[in-house]
Amino acid sequence: MITIKNIWAILLFVIMLLSGVPLLAQELNQTVKGKVRDIDSKQELMGVNVLIKTESGALIGASTDIDGHFKAANVPVGRHRIEITYLGYEPVVMNSVLLTSGKELFLNVDLTESTLALEAVVVTAKHDKAAPLNEMATVSARSFSVEETSRYAASLYDPSRMAQNYAGVTISGGSSDLFNEIIVRGNSPRGILWRMEGVEIPNPNHFGAMGNSGGGISMLSSSTLSNSDFYTGAFPAEFGNATSGVFDLNLRNGNNEKREYAFMFGLLGIELAAEGPFSENSNASYLVNYRYSTLSALEAVGLNPAGDVLPKYQDLSFKVNLPTENAGVFSLFGLGGSNTAYFEPEKDSMVWESDDDRYGFDENQDVGTIGLSHRYLLSDRSYIKTVAVASHEGYRAEGYYYDEDQDYDRVVDEDYRFVNNTLRLTSSYTNKLNARNTIKAGFILSHLDFSFDARLKEDDDDEVLKTFLENSGNTQMLQGYIHWKNRLSDNLTLNSGLHYTRFMLNGTQSLEPRLALKWKYTNKTAFSAAVGLHSKPEHVSFYLIEESIGDAERKTPNKDLDMVKSMHAVLGYDQQLGTHMRLKVETYYQHLYDVPLNADPTSRGSMINVAEIWDVLGIEEANNNGTARNYGVDLTLERFFNNGYYFLWTGSLFDSKFKAQDGKTYNTRYNSNYQTNILGGKEFKVGKSKNNRLAVNGKLIFAGGNRQTPIDLQSSIDKGEAVYFEDRYLEEQAPAYFRCDIGVNYKINKKRMTHTIGIEVQNVTNRLNVDFTYFNEDTNKIDNYYQTGLFPNFNYRIEF
Repeated sequence: MITIKNIWAILLFVIMLLSGVPLLAQELNQTVKGKVRDIDSKQELMGVNVLIKTESGALIGASTDIDGHFKAANVPVGRHRIEITYLGYEPVVMNSVLLTSGKELFLNVDLTESTLALEAVVVTAKHDKAAPLNEMATVSARSFSVEETSRYAASLYDPSRMAQNYAGVTISGGSSDLFNEIIVRGNSPRGILWRMEGVEIPNPNHFGAMGNSGGGISMLSSSTLSNSDFYTGAFPAEFGNATSGVFDLNLRNGNNEKREYAFMFGLLGIELAAEGPFSENSNASYLVNYRYSTLSALEAVGLNPAGDVLPKYQDLSFKVNLPTENAGVFSLFGLGGSNTAYFEPEKDSMVWESDDDRYGFDENQDVGTIGLSHRYLLSDRSYIKTVAVASHEGYRAEGYYYDEDQDYDRVVDEDYRFVNNTLRLTSSYTNKLNARNTIKAGFILSHLDFSFDARLKEDDDDEVLKTFLENSGNTQMLQGYIHWKNRLSDNLTLNSGLHYTRFMLNGTQSLEPRLALKWKYTNKTAFSAAVGLHSKPEHVSFYLIEESIGDAERKTPNKDLDMVKSMHAVLGYDQQLGTHMRLKVETYYQHLYDVPLNADPTSRGSMINVAEIWDVLGIEEANNNGTARNYGVDLTLERFFNNGYYFLWTGSLFDSKFKAQDGKTYNTRYNSNYQTNILGGKEFKVGKSKNNRLAVNGKLIFAGGNRQTPIDLQSSIDKGEAVYFEDRYLEEQAPAYFRCDIGVNYKINKKRMTHTIGIEVQNVTNRLNVDFTYFNEDTNKIDNYYQTGLFPNFNYRIEF
């Protein structure tokens, strides 16, 4: 069994192995290169000045060529300040950029043209590191880097787990210790949109239920991701099919001059990565990453540290970048993964401690996306980008039990088979009319093929499985948008637009206006406001739910229901506190309507509280009478990494309510009311030449507990099963959730390679947070079901 003690021993051994060989003091150098473009037109900029200020105070300069590329060789490893300036453009200053010996550093830099044409700009460190990459985003958005996914304690290189630290994001509402699903401002995790390279993709997580946006382990690798954006509301007009949040992911290009490799071994996976040019005479490059479950590898050699339930998975991601001289830039990219989990009970009732011990399951999932993108510059101020993707989602699960009265026959009581295949084409046209005005317009065409089959027994005494879904076919979704960014002045920016969605399965449609304004009151103070309408159809399976047994007539009562609408309103205040710190406050209100409700007048069932397809099966006949509202305030105090340390404090106070079929208002499943996160870390330069880095990171989470309906104990005892106070639906709250995470990371730079050894411990105090309460039929008491507790993760990575 792998324990925290074993991991510490491995960590200390590897550190001594890698650091114990005496070496002469030496200066390790590496190459810094990149590409500089206009942020709106994507036109490469020639003659941009790049100045690198090293930790020792040395200055190294470079400038961009006709294609916008720059290159600085023989830069000492370490953390450096990089200033990028160009006449007539606002400067960009990046502090504490990490350069290692194992991999060249490539920077994609977008510059914003000043509305005061050709006026010389004085370099100041006013670049907002957290500002979104998308210049058309005004509120509730920030960028994140690969380094952050590895720096924040217990983030596990996972964008979702990293985003759980941001204001407006809470983790209550599910098994927070195990899964990376996120709740944005009180909304279901189903409201999240995942995009990659500018196009929607299926949920990129292993062990994610159909219709959900999270899972147990991310399929995304830090080896392939570039800087990306995360949104928590009031999205720009180009984003549709989302009501709560957006992950807008970018894959980086592989090194087009030098072949580089990486290998990582950890408790969560064994990872191999490679990148490089196709030939010396080509600018084309490739980047590929493959990961295989460590637990699966251990099982192959006779070890099983996971116990009875063994999760297995593997995933692959890649990008091929193909620039041409006259036909634009082509990119072929892909992401895919598969996972299985199973539990087989013993065929011996004498060892069963409860009736649950007779039940087993077998679950398989596979997800994949492959796409081709093309970006073509029409002029020095306009370009068109087109992306075509094919995606696949497959899920099969079987639940069963052994009947001891029938010689331990295997009796299937649940059988699910879901397949979604999607073809999606999106194209956008962007025109930077002048320094003040940019217009972006585009469309998204989606063709969805589906096959659903869901049967289950509601009671062990049932002789046949009841059918809830048995449908196959196809449908389409059409989306179009137009966005106008108007820089009224250097200090005042207006973003406005429209998004249109039509869901062809039932002909429902939505026209969604968006409006946002940002005012830089001073160089250090900004105010912002945004309002917009957003919509999202339910998972296709919801519209096709039926209830039939045997040869009975099949009906789909939900097929003509409208899509959910959500109006977002946000007010923001942003204050820079010194050079490396900022305070951000946002208050928001969201009104949701056309929410599907269970048509049964005694039911509290609402799609507001649904996280995945299994919850949908309980809403067999619905209407659009539901409403909900979320309001609250988000606070962020952040000191960006500089001089070896950083900290981040985020807090959210909110309320989330919905109206049920009986006309009464109740808490939503996700109304935990509050969450605060405190993160921080310190990095030390170590080693004889101070080339190595030792980093210690920590995190505290304090949040409201999961919502639940109180159990009527006496009625439960009388009936022999759980009976709930239905008139107090989701009134009760589990005890507050508290967790402390720590991480230690040691980066060792050698000549032409970098070793990284890390250990992270989630829930280091082993606090057993309550997931939910239940009626224990054996003891006639109400007991708690607890979450995971302490979870250690160890990894070793080498780049060369």
